[in-house]
Amino acid sequence: MKRTTGRTAVAVVGLMFSTFSARPMLAQWHATGIGVAEYDTKQTLLLLAGLSGSPGGKGVVPTIGAQGYYLTFTSNAVRTNVVTIQPHVGLADNYDGGSVGASIGYSFANKEVRAVSTATGNQGSGTVLSGSWDHWGTGGPMGHQVLGSYNFGSKSLWTRGRITRNMTPGGPSQRRVGVELAYLEGKDYSAYQPGGVLEFHDPKGNILGLGAGMKFFGKGAGSAVYFKAEGVVPLFR
Repeated sequence: MKRTTGRTAVAVVGLMFSTFSARPMLAQWHATGIGVAEYDTKQTLLLLAGLSGSPGGKGVVPTIGAQGYYLTFTSNAVRTNVVTIQPHVGLADNYDGGSVGASIGYSFANKEVRAVSTATGNQGSGTVLSGSWDHWGTGGPMGHQVLGSYNFGSKSLWTRGRITRNMTPGGPSQRRVGVELAYLEGKDYSAYQPGGVLEFHDPKGNILGLGAGMKFFGKGAGSAVYFKAEGVVPLFR
């Protein structure tokens, strides 16, 4: 198992290096930073940050990035802290009004714990296969996002869908409102999370999102109310 893990990690890092070196000119690439903070009434706190980059333009392009999160929660009167880092590489198809992508990476976690947060799909260590579909349209008010990932090490599935509507059409900035639903499933657990979202988009591409809703845990684990804030920041174009 350790040899397989080591080979997977080396392959991911090597693929990241070869993908980046294939496009040496920084001006050909653009990068985006993301951040998420989520807290619920079970005293679960998640802090997530990520960075991704790819060449600009339409069509199929390589992508490279990494994300990490800090998760802390209480179970049986014991506080547990988990740190996870995941580098990844992939491909994206940019089209008018949207983008479809897939990536593969490896998740390095300091602890193997039962998933307790539906805000992230990367629970535990293992190879992670992810997919995404973002559609913001070409002038219409509706947009949607579909995300999903599967961790082969922890055998956990995570998915999330979101639909939003622009409430300020015609201006350089947008205020979008919508709904979302996340679902995860793994060894002896499952959970789903319906909620509402409010997004503020400025002309430079910065996005601030606020959300709230419910978490419903399977296997008689009860429910919780959650609150979260999200940020998207273009770093260079």
